[in-house]
Amino acid sequence: MYKLSKINMVSFIIVTLYFIALIIIFPFYTQGGYAEIGEVKYNLFRNIGLAITAVMILVIAESLFLQRKSFSVRTFYKSLSVTDWFMYGYFMFVLISYIFTPFAEEAFWGAEGWYMGLVSQLLFIGIYFLFSRYFIWSNKWLFLILLSSGLVFLLGILNRYSVYPIYMSEQNPGFISTMGNINWFCGYWAVICPLGIVFYWTSSAKWQQIAAGIYVVLCFVTGVVQGSSSAYLVFAGIFIFLFALSFQENRAMYRFLQLCVMFALSCQIARLIRYLPDLEMNYENELGVVLTDTNLTLFIGIVFIAKYILFDYYVKKKDCGVKQHKKIRNTALAIMAAVLIIYILLLVGNTCLAGGLFGLSGVSLFTFDDAWASYRGATWSIGVRAYQSMPTLNKLIGAGPDCFASYVYSVEGLAESTYALFGNARLTNAHNEWITMLVNQGIMGFGCFVGAFAAAVVRFMKKAHIDAALYMCAASILFYMLHNMVSFQQILNAPYVFMILGIGEGICRKN
Repeated sequence: MYKLSKINMVSFIIVTLYFIALIIIFPFYTQGGYAEIGEVKYNLFRNIGLAITAVMILVIAESLFLQRKSFSVRTFYKSLSVTDWFMYGYFMFVLISYIFTPFAEEAFWGAEGWYMGLVSQLLFIGIYFLFSRYFIWSNKWLFLILLSSGLVFLLGILNRYSVYPIYMSEQNPGFISTMGNINWFCGYWAVICPLGIVFYWTSSAKWQQIAAGIYVVLCFVTGVVQGSSSAYLVFAGIFIFLFALSFQENRAMYRFLQLCVMFALSCQIARLIRYLPDLEMNYENELGVVLTDTNLTLFIGIVFIAKYILFDYYVKKKDCGVKQHKKIRNTALAIMAAVLIIYILLLVGNTCLAGGLFGLSGVSLFTFDDAWASYRGATWSIGVRAYQSMPTLNKLIGAGPDCFASYVYSVEGLAESTYALFGNARLTNAHNEWITMLVNQGIMGFGCFVGAFAAAVVRFMKKAHIDAALYMCAASILFYMLHNMVSFQQILNAPYVFMILGIGEGICRKN
């Protein structure tokens, strides 16, 4: 148990209340139903965040006053991690981007309905520093996260099968659980579900394994039925991540194989629910149908059960440890990398070469055009063209926080192209967080933002042997970034990933 001063105890209590508000109150706050849910949740987040920030400024000021004689600038600088430096850099360039933006009004609060402007960015940065300095992590907080998010996921599953325990105005299949749009829901799911999945992989006590196992099945079923295709990127990333780590010890490989079986089982559970009386799947995508309405995952499950039995036999009868077979891991990862490279080459070849490659020219999956990846081709192209059209200064510092749309629709030629593609539906981001960040905060803000996340993942993975919770934090950050390669920063995922970033940094500092 950490021994805290009175000031630190007050700070810990305040940040813990902030944690409880983010984990329990925020996901379920739906005043007015789905119609204005993004704005309603943003207003709640902003008001709580500003109140907490104001109180903490007073507490920190008092702390600095009491420690004024012992305070050392040199000691302060030495205490900063690489992640801290990048986060301070991001803070500075967000401010600079706002100061020089020609769209000051929109940049302050953010685009209507999204609100990722200056205020939100500063609150996100504040979350990181508050949680990294004043929050004390333990498994009881993890169980609170799993319990709260598990209820969000359960409501999502019920909604997807046309069961609505909670009535909300403007209810339709495009909205789900207490989160609103399926893409917003999936953004929340992508940040939170890795915590429970990796907890199952690391847990030692039997009761923890059982509780985490129930949560994992809930996560898997939610991911395959919720409707957004970006969930499958997260699934792929999680299994590759855990596969690569599971060659450390036999227990880790047992858990990895169990997770593979549980994924197949979850798909078959989703399949079974489809055929229960009075239940109707009301929103589907092609891959979801393949996973939950065919025998594919049944066969996959049988294959992994066989692998599990065979692995168990070699461990117990042949005394053969998984560490002896790291060549298998390296070969598998090399094959995956080769497949990705081949796909990229095919995509480039069929997009740039006359006639394409292997007769695949014009096939949507292998040709980068406007329709590629559910029109991500169009949104990415607009984002890249927007950045290319910027003056040198704006390429460095951006158009302003959340000013993607303001800038795009102010550029002659680009505005017309955007209207032609999306009509009156205002394009507020590139559906790729990195491209959006380049336009909004420029290369300097983008570099600091990505640098902070990358440095944190490296730091957490290096220190994960101290506390397994760091594996969870690293996974959540990684799959937030992976998910947002085809999605966007929004009020239902950004606060949580900055909180997890701070929690992981806090664990490293305290150890």
